[in-house]
Amino acid sequence: MTLGPLGVGVVAASFAASAGAAFLLRYLYRQRGKSGANWFMGNMALVAVFCLAYGVALLVFDPTVRVALAAVAFVCVCFMGPFFLAFGLDYTGRGNLIRTPLFGAVAAVPLLSVALAATNPAHGLVWTDFGFDPVFGLATATYTVQPWGAFAFLFSIGTAGVGSLLLIGAILSYGPLYRREATAVILSTVPPSVGVSLWLFGVGSVPQLHLTAPLMVIHVSLDAYAFVGTHMFETNPATQRMAEQTGLDSLSDPVFILDTNERIVRVNDRVEALFLDPSSASLPVSLESVLGVTLETLRERGEITVGTEGGGTFAASFTDLTDPVGESVGSMIVLYDVTEERQRGQQLGVLNRVLRHNLRNETMVINGYAELLKATVNDSTQATQAGMVAAASGRLNSIAEKAREFEDVQERDVQPESLSMESVVGDVARTRSAAHAEATVAWTVDPADHRIRADRRVLSVLLDNLIENAIVHSDAPKPTVRVAVSGATEADGETRIEIRDDNDRIPEHEVETLRAGEETALRHGQGIGLWIAYWCTRKLRGEIRFEYDDGNVLTIVL
Repeated sequence: MTLGPLGVGVVAASFAASAGAAFLLRYLYRQRGKSGANWFMGNMALVAVFCLAYGVALLVFDPTVRVALAAVAFVCVCFMGPFFLAFGLDYTGRGNLIRTPLFGAVAAVPLLSVALAATNPAHGLVWTDFGFDPVFGLATATYTVQPWGAFAFLFSIGTAGVGSLLLIGAILSYGPLYRREATAVILSTVPPSVGVSLWLFGVGSVPQLHLTAPLMVIHVSLDAYAFVGTHMFETNPATQRMAEQTGLDSLSDPVFILDTNERIVRVNDRVEALFLDPSSASLPVSLESVLGVTLETLRERGEITVGTEGGGTFAASFTDLTDPVGESVGSMIVLYDVTEERQRGQQLGVLNRVLRHNLRNETMVINGYAELLKATVNDSTQATQAGMVAAASGRLNSIAEKAREFEDVQERDVQPESLSMESVVGDVARTRSAAHAEATVAWTVDPADHRIRADRRVLSVLLDNLIENAIVHSDAPKPTVRVAVSGATEADGETRIEIRDDNDRIPEHEVETLRAGEETALRHGQGIGLWIAYWCTRKLRGEIRFEYDDGNVLTIVL
């Protein structure tokens, strides 16, 4: 039978739709793995096979082959709707629903349709009364669609409609950012849905002609616009949906939402006030165009200085955004204003250095004159007073030196190494014994070859301050301090350092002050030694415990 012009047009349109779908499928392959991409690729593959099968079927008058091609086309239509629904769920950040029993029931319909189509000659649940009814020279056919066939077609249209509603929700929720892409994809579902409906209900002058395949040209064209012209998968609503679930709108600090290409796709009001002109900004934009630095640079620096009105120094916090199935959909950057903290830190640093330097110099002058007075005055009372002044200046100088030592430890980068505890404790004990000849520092290490991986400088400062603290606060003429180290192997055990003295109990408010981690007007430490020991312990990621057993027992656990 000779093909008429309309017949040629229908076949050509079907083949063109198939070729277009195949081209789009190849283009989308580079986007595989992104939210919704795999499901839409599946949908395009079904379109390509359906259009090709129907185009070839229009040229085949062999009943067996014609029925087989019709069955392939039927199965493809059954799967298109569920695949589009899965795309809509995944693209809008609801991919976890695809793995629920409810979606399993959705998938069961096309799967069952495959089995019924393959065995239709035996039961006729899909179609009956197949026969050729050529028009325009085409091998068109008529047959009676049975209940399951009608249900499967309508189910596919319905699930595609739900997928479209999800995209409409994205448009309404996230404004113009996804409007063009999502609108194009929504409209692309209309031609095939109309084609299936017209054929299913026998509407038109040639009801035996299935117009869905040629109408797929429009479907593929709109999809090509969405995915090629606007790069739909480079940014998608899943990014913003995950950002909302992390509390974007509840944060008063500047918040940037970035897609997987490190482009800003959403910000909060604080960002607009500091960085963006709402009347001129059009998202998405690159992070560098707004902050002046790349994401990599911002991660390296950890903070940024903003010179605009209301700006300052901001510390950057980074959070990866993943969809419910664990796939990355972008990231969130929160900027915390640390301007006052940085300024206060600088001021305290300057004040600390000035006071420490001046305190050291002035106490040396005071001590020198006090010692001179003590040696030259004849009055014993005045000599005693001069001695008290010299002792007070010595204590102040000691505090200044400890403050310097404390600052050195705090600013020091921890440098862990394998240490012999016998060597570390022995060195500290000898240093303290030399400085306080009247005191006895007894120490043991069990086992004798016990080693620990730690920073020698920090550990030595810790032990030195605790031993000195026990000596200087003793009322005994010859104080004794006992240090006992015990521990398991270097690889799997903890090290316990126990320091005992015979002194009165350390005041409870001193211990509470350390535990609170701050000095207050009503609770303040009388000395800096325990503070240095406390922070050294923190630096070593250990803990310090206070007990009393006929003397203070301080236990360091590392």
